[in-house]
Amino acid sequence: MMRSLYSAVSGLKGHQTRMDVIGNNIANVNTTGFKSSRVTFEDMISQTLSGASKPSNDLGGTNPKQIGLGVGVGSIDLLFTDGSVQSTGKNTDLALSGNGLFIVNDGTKDYYTRDGAFQFDADGNYVLPSSGMYVKGWMASDGSLSAAGEPGKITIPSNKAMDAVATKKIDFTNNLNTDTTEYDIDTVTVNYSDGTSDTGITNYSPIVSAKDVISLKFSSNEEITLDDTATYNFTTAVNPARQTLWTSKIKSVTANTTGGVKQLTLGTGDVIKSINGDNSLTTSISLSSGTYKIGETYEIKGTIKTGGVNTSGVGSGLTTLTVDLTDAANKGETVTIKVPNPENFSYSDGDEVSFSLPITSISAEAGAVVTAANGQSDTLQDALDVTSEDQTYVRVGRTSDGKVTTVSRQSAGATFNNKKVSSVTINTKTGETLSGLIGAKYTSDSKYYPPITTTATIYDSQGSEYSVPIILSKTATNQWSVSLTGGTNSAVITNSDGNQVSLTLDADDIVFDTFGQYVSGKGKISATYTGSTEKTKAEKEDITFNLAQLTQYSGETTVKPSADGHSSGTLSSVSIDSSGIITGTYSNGVKQTEAQVAVASFTNASGLEKTGNSLYSRSNNSGKDDGRPTVGTASALGVTITPSALEMSNVDIADQFTDMIVTQRGFQSNSKIITVDDELLETVINMKR
Repeated sequence: MMRSLYSAVSGLKGHQTRMDVIGNNIANVNTTGFKSSRVTFEDMISQTLSGASKPSNDLGGTNPKQIGLGVGVGSIDLLFTDGSVQSTGKNTDLALSGNGLFIVNDGTKDYYTRDGAFQFDADGNYVLPSSGMYVKGWMASDGSLSAAGEPGKITIPSNKAMDAVATKKIDFTNNLNTDTTEYDIDTVTVNYSDGTSDTGITNYSPIVSAKDVISLKFSSNEEITLDDTATYNFTTAVNPARQTLWTSKIKSVTANTTGGVKQLTLGTGDVIKSINGDNSLTTSISLSSGTYKIGETYEIKGTIKTGGVNTSGVGSGLTTLTVDLTDAANKGETVTIKVPNPENFSYSDGDEVSFSLPITSISAEAGAVVTAANGQSDTLQDALDVTSEDQTYVRVGRTSDGKVTTVSRQSAGATFNNKKVSSVTINTKTGETLSGLIGAKYTSDSKYYPPITTTATIYDSQGSEYSVPIILSKTATNQWSVSLTGGTNSAVITNSDGNQVSLTLDADDIVFDTFGQYVSGKGKISATYTGSTEKTKAEKEDITFNLAQLTQYSGETTVKPSADGHSSGTLSSVSIDSSGIITGTYSNGVKQTEAQVAVASFTNASGLEKTGNSLYSRSNNSGKDDGRPTVGTASALGVTITPSALEMSNVDIADQFTDMIVTQRGFQSNSKIITVDDELLETVINMKR
């Protein structure tokens, strides 16, 4: 009788505990990120009246006789299932889905929470406003983010400033139409600034300059345009021997019968592994024709010798060819070439093979012609070694130039027949009249393709903005040229603030293969900035072109230049994506990565200890290594962040009220046991009466 009484008492206590948990769940039905709990019961140890006996030959076995002593609370489980996501529209709110928690810190200790109702405080700290704890994550540096290392607090001041960055590169993307209409040129009409014009021109070859320049004509009939490196101390009837006329980077070297290219040094590049066991080849025969440029390629050709294919495995560089070279610069030479890996190939004795190797240096003889980036050329008086794309050439006056006969001043732009050109008209053989480029060359019976003009926005080191027109013109099948205003290689741009930039373009033609894919082509603009005042004068910059993303397919021309760099700006807003990356938008229109929110993942999230304020702390059973979590980005841990939203409580009201009814009935049943036990005790007591 006493046993049943105490069993009922344990039942009352257990169901009261379950009611407490249900009450807490229902109380937090609207608590952000709240995780509900449940109670599981287990029976208590039983009193054994008799043990079990095993079967014998005469009798069967008997089961034990045990009386239970009541119920106990087996566990109170934290149910870490996801709650529903509720959109809030507040850009700093975050909702987590999956096995993860946000990390917050009170300055000394880390806590964990699913409550993503964050915001920025007065100092720009990203915090949980109910407690002021810092939200932990990784800060970016000038837009570059690394989620390595220990996360710290996130601070993004509301008035954060972004410095101006000068343009360093222009990326060209999208398509050039391979079906650009072509026309056969008949004649050219040249219109001049003085209102006059010339018609019926069959060979239009203008002189182009970015600014006002001085040109000298010599008694040898050579005409040379001076630049800023010239001494500017020239007099007619005087020979300017040993005086500097111009200085410019070497663009190419052309060999001829007067002066050849003695040798080329060819690198292996990405084409082969090695040649003669080295990473370069020096040509052995002087070339008397052809134009050569550092960075471009020279094709070596040859025939594989008998027994000339040797291989020892499938590893990198284990196949070697012995080749008798037949190209103009190496005829008669025998070399060994290690074939690159991985490449598909099939080689046999007697096969003709060829490899296009990059030119790394040029040894030119006297008499060869150097063409400079400024468009002028000169015949070498002495041998010259060219070893770099940036190597410069200085043209000095020589006795052989003769005396200065004429000094001419050319204004910026294009001149033809000693007059400044205002426009050019192309007259086609089929009767069309088309607008040409004043800086381009046109001859009768050649092809004309209407140019494509696009605009790139560049910035100087102080953030001033300039719109640069860039012209792409088809010059031949699968080949396009790049130029600036009017088809020239130079331009002067003035912006709305009165600041100027002088641009000089050094560009190679863009070449595509028969499949419309980019093969070669590059360009660079030298930009010299002149401010409206000395304070606004910016640093000189070289701006490179990235043309490798262009294609040449049939269809619409959609080419688009996109320059880096930007003006200065102030942070105007922030947004957060599903990876927890915080992006700042600045008043200059630039978006920059500012930080990334860290996420903690526990092996056993249900083992966390609640500390109040919707916070958890790790326990000995929340994970390995004293319950420590794995910390990383949301994507790395397989969880999802929903920005501008909060996670609702995962309490299911229907379940809770059902559990409440069951709990109430259990409590009532146990109380009834006590009532009945009381009546039984009273009956026993009354027996003595």
